[in-house]
Amino acid sequence: MSNLRRQTIIIAVLIVLIGCAGYFAKRFNDTAQNTGALSSSLKKQTTNFFAESRMGRDNQRSAMKEEFEKIISDDKANKEAKAAASTKLMQILDWGNKENTVETLVKERGFEDAICFIDDNGVELCVKTNEQLTEEQANQLKDIIVRTTHVSPSNITIKSKQ
Repeated sequence: MSNLRRQTIIIAVLIVLIGCAGYFAKRFNDTAQNTGALSSSLKKQTTNFFAESRMGRDNQRSAMKEEFEKIISDDKANKEAKAAASTKLMQILDWGNKENTVETLVKERGFEDAICFIDDNGVELCVKTNEQLTEEQANQLKDIIVRTTHVSPSNITIKSKQ
């Protein structure tokens, strides 16, 4: 009974971590409302935004992968916990690959930088651009996301950051 309780606590903690990832993804993806000219400090801040967001996402995913790998390799874990951990681990790896693919394809479309977050609720994409996204650009970005992730367009959020 102790092992089941321990595994339940670990899974609950991991679910909380996933929730935190979603919260921080939304927080970091808020669009900056700046109508003036871009200064060098703003450009540096935007560059830091994408780098820091990417690093935070990757660190969080690494921590979750470690926890799931511990459950999978734990001899005392029951089959259900191992199966659930294995499924979540595969999902996290798949999300990471899809995020990288989306970011690469978006950059190939001419955007300077992009950060993509995928979770159970959908996909959030933030692109670096000096201008407001046109409807055509937004549709192209949604098409990239749908083709790569197979997520419904209604579960896709696209934001721009200067």
